[in-house]
Amino acid sequence: MSLAQRLKQHIRNNRWQYIVIGLVFLVGLVMGGQKVEGLEGGVRDYLRELIDTYLQEGQKAPIYGPGILLAALATQAKTVVAIWFLGLTVIGVPLILAVVFLRGYALGFTVGFLVQQKGGAGVIMSILSILPQNLVYIPLLIIWAVIAVNFSSYLIGRHPGAALGKTLINYSLLLAVFLVLFTAGAFIEAYLSPWFLSLIL
Repeated sequence: MSLAQRLKQHIRNNRWQYIVIGLVFLVGLVMGGQKVEGLEGGVRDYLRELIDTYLQEGQKAPIYGPGILLAALATQAKTVVAIWFLGLTVIGVPLILAVVFLRGYALGFTVGFLVQQKGGAGVIMSILSILPQNLVYIPLLIIWAVIAVNFSSYLIGRHPGAALGKTLINYSLLLAVFLVLFTAGAFIEAYLSPWFLSLIL
């Protein structure tokens, strides 16, 4: 069975988990976008100043390189490892959903703020500098969250004497796989998205 067929079968077998986790992410996305409207003036001005400073630096020289890559890798690795750890606990399911919600919330807030402050330019900036890496991050995040939820549910439902070792090893090996997969998104965030942004500037 090919990798694509395995993935399709996995999604088919876990469609309810994907629906729930996908909805949690979408709710976070929408709420993050709505939060922009309620920002106090001082906070809004501070965030606008940060964006303007970043754009001014980007006009002088493209902001990309190993530093951005390492920061992106560190951020994504923290999320992947946190979800893995929560999957090891019997109370992990609601906390995994909270992590997914917060990622959606952060993305919704970022895009919403850019659009509110920069108008059409904010839309273009979101498409070219935020969307590319998230086309990698978001599907991987949802798939990884489903796997972790399933493992946490397995811990809750298994018989006390049931063997755990092989399942735990497979789960931990998947952690390594997803860390590698998220690296692709980090490369896009560190090199491709800044290049797109430099074209806009």
